[in-house]
Amino acid sequence: MFWGSYKTKTALSGIKPGDPIISKITAHDLEWKCSGTGSETHSIYFRLDNGYFGFIQFAWAKVSLSTTYQTNFFIYAPGKPTIFETLNENAMQIGKDNVSVSSNSLKLQWSHDMKEIIAIYNNGKSAPHEAINLLLTFKINSEGYKIGEGVNDIAGGTAMHAFYPRGAVTSQLSVHGEPNVSSSGVGIFIRAISTGILPYNVGEEWFLAVAAGKSQDEDFFFHTLHYTTPQKYGGTVITQGAILRSGKPTVYFWDNTIEQKEFSKDNTEHYELPSNNIFTMRGETETGKKAELIFNSRPDKFLYEIDVLGQLNRIVKSVVQTLVTNPLVFESYETKATFVLKVDGEPDQILNGECFHELSLIK
Repeated sequence: MFWGSYKTKTALSGIKPGDPIISKITAHDLEWKCSGTGSETHSIYFRLDNGYFGFIQFAWAKVSLSTTYQTNFFIYAPGKPTIFETLNENAMQIGKDNVSVSSNSLKLQWSHDMKEIIAIYNNGKSAPHEAINLLLTFKINSEGYKIGEGVNDIAGGTAMHAFYPRGAVTSQLSVHGEPNVSSSGVGIFIRAISTGILPYNVGEEWFLAVAAGKSQDEDFFFHTLHYTTPQKYGGTVITQGAILRSGKPTVYFWDNTIEQKEFSKDNTEHYELPSNNIFTMRGETETGKKAELIFNSRPDKFLYEIDVLGQLNRIVKSVVQTLVTNPLVFESYETKATFVLKVDGEPDQILNGECFHELSLIK
């Protein structure tokens, strides 16, 4: 299962001529399976009107004989220290709807009509300078999507990502004894699941970008998730993304490339990190018009470096270390992000905003 000459077959390559590339997600796509070797996450990434950017995530994984349950919390507030924390949980409780989940520190509760998620996070710290509390509501106002059937065959297992690419967010946040902050904004929900494959065999290089902004009184919200499978499984690129503009058809992208430039060593001297990434993304609007997006990205704020091994328990860590040397996640931010969008039959459009970047290197 873990080694061998498996070829990667992407969900995109499995689409038959004439069939739609973009498919709507179903409730079944979101259900927790938690069976066999693999990993699953429910994540909400959000940008608030007060300038904060964050994410909240529940993660399940089974590696060897060990099952882990984790919550991950991240918040960037301009002018303040970036906060990231992982809490290892003893168990998880799956709701009767099979999509809601809760643990000691986090509850993600879906509404009966599957149009809203309420996230309640409390890290359980009694000392005010360590305590974090978050109450966040994510109201879905976009169509959930995946590429084709969503399932990518990798290394004898499968991996899938599904998205609700935009939702209205309201939040109340209290961090480290500071006054409670209430704000609203926009966010994205991402569902990830891999089965029959070790989590660290799904991809070796991951780019996630989430951007929001307003140009000429038009709001937009953008995301892309772009990863490369390990070289031993073909080094295949699996990519998707979308941009949503107020009052206009959603544009989906699935033929995407990233050109990396201007490298420098990370703090561990293990990886070369690009400071300039040029995203070239091609696809169509939901009404069938050809579209292309160019994003010449230069993040100007380094936010956080996550030592993946440092967040794992001893058993899982020992297994992972036999597969990868130093998995790290790098969080950064771009305060002046510019997107050039070209849609057939429409004038080229320049969209300006801010963008969160997450680069995961697992080699």
